[in-house]
Amino acid sequence: MAQNVDLIRQALSAAESSIKLARQLLSETEGDGFKTKQKAKELPGVVGVFDGEKMVDEKGETHPVPENYASKSILVAGDTLKLVEQGREKRFKQLEHVKRHKTSGILAKKDGKWVAVTSEGSYKLLPASIEHFGGDTGDEVLVQLPANNLQTTWAAVEKITKKGESQPKSKTDTAKEESKRSEEKPKASVKGKKEEKQTQKEKPKEEKAQQPKEEPAASTQARSQSQPVEKPKEASSEATEEELS
Repeated sequence: MAQNVDLIRQALSAAESSIKLARQLLSETEGDGFKTKQKAKELPGVVGVFDGEKMVDEKGETHPVPENYASKSILVAGDTLKLVEQGREKRFKQLEHVKRHKTSGILAKKDGKWVAVTSEGSYKLLPASIEHFGGDTGDEVLVQLPANNLQTTWAAVEKITKKGESQPKSKTDTAKEESKRSEEKPKASVKGKKEEKQTQKEKPKEEKAQQPKEEPAASTQARSQSQPVEKPKEASSEATEEELS
């Protein structure tokens, strides 16, 4: 009994240590993210708002944002960026993200430019996003919009599903299909066993039907008795006369 109590105390102590370590790692991770944002805010540069295609600073001046960067980062109109100089290069840093609204639509072209036609409206798309996903007219496209401004002109592409292809199945759907298959297999095996037993029962009947019926000995004896017995022929008179002579 005393040994069990000691083991329980040791287990509780180990669990508490693990929880403390996990909390420490979590706080450090969150702190790193916060520090990164703080560093970006502290760096000298130009702050502006992304309009879906470029950044507009406080003075109203526009700064082109590389399409590849905007596409891979899934930047949405309204996100706050900062243009900083690092060495000889100019780079954009993400400061704040607006709340997202996701919706799906159909990929199309309007006046030679890519657009997503959704229930909320028609939105322009960056060509680099379409090229990245290999999209084509008629494909299904999942886009992100600023939740507080659905009347925006631009949308950010999150995913493109080729026309005619089914959406990837979720883990829940896959688990349901596997459970259905596992339920169907025993039913099929039981059905197969029943059919096998029925076949085995029918085989002896067929064999009996094919075998000729044996007549009982009594009927054979009665048949032999009922047949007429031929009497021996008597010698003719001519033969008798010859024998006398």
